[in-house]
Amino acid sequence: MKHFNYLIVILFVMGQAFVVPANAQEDNKESRIERLKSQKVAFLTERIGLSAEDAQKFWPVYNEMSEKMDQLWSEKMSNINKLYRSDSELSASEKETAVDNYINYEVEKARVEKQYHEKFKKILTIDQVIKLYGAEHEFKKKMLHLIRKGKESSCEGCDELSPENIAKT
Repeated sequence: MKHFNYLIVILFVMGQAFVVPANAQEDNKESRIERLKSQKVAFLTERIGLSAEDAQKFWPVYNEMSEKMDQLWSEKMSNINKLYRSDSELSASEKETAVDNYINYEVEKARVEKQYHEKFKKILTIDQVIKLYGAEHEFKKKMLHLIRKGKESSCEGCDELSPENIAKT
């Protein structure tokens, strides 16, 4: 258990050390995002029950998946903005393309999830994979709860995200 605590502290410190934003507002946003990521790492690591060895294999793959999912999300939001927030009227073919792109996003998201599911099964036990999906859902649910309570989503109130506090809710 001591090794697990050291791992969490090291991951948190490393995450904080690499944030060097350009201005104060960006610094605050980046700092909150990094704290949120650190909280998520700690939460998932504990919930899944990762050993230090498992964590070394798992986190690079998980981070790779997260980057791909973030890219897909960005493309989806760009498409949605084009569809709903365009100043100019879109033609019927442009609307059709935008709607098709939305469906393509969902298909690609499912493909990426399937691809990484297979990778996770090679790194983790099936019980850990199940715990991963449950912990991700629980973490998102807790974040939504914090947002509804009027706290910022970018880690305001992150102490409430500790596994002990989440277990109480």
